[in-house]
Amino acid sequence: MSGEPGDFDMSAAWIRRSQGDLKAFMEGFAARLEGAVPGRVSVERKRDGLFAKTSHVVKVAVQMESMLYNLALAGSEVSASRTKVVRGVALKSEHMAVPEWLKALHRDIQALAEHAGAARNVIYDFLLS
Repeated sequence: MSGEPGDFDMSAAWIRRSQGDLKAFMEGFAARLEGAVPGRVSVERKRDGLFAKTSHVVKVAVQMESMLYNLALAGSEVSASRTKVVRGVALKSEHMAVPEWLKALHRDIQALAEHAGAARNVIYDFLLS
């Protein structure tokens, strides 16, 4: 710390703000993934209270070819993990930092898109030949 009394207050304010934004981040992230890779995303929600009509996202799971990506919100923390899955059996699970997790998920989604594009091109060429 630099010793200024305002630095602590500013840091504490940023922490409070980021914790409030986590629910909104999870909602937006879940909606975007559901639209981007339909059929591969499952979203778990939790009611905001016993009699509340509202709920919020607590877990997002994305099933790729050989990896299952999980992003979970527990209280004021977001945890990310990736599990290697072969023939429906989870072999290895690893916890990751959220930025690393996002990069790995992005790479797998890109690979899926490239594969789908290549398959589309082959079918297109076949139909036109």
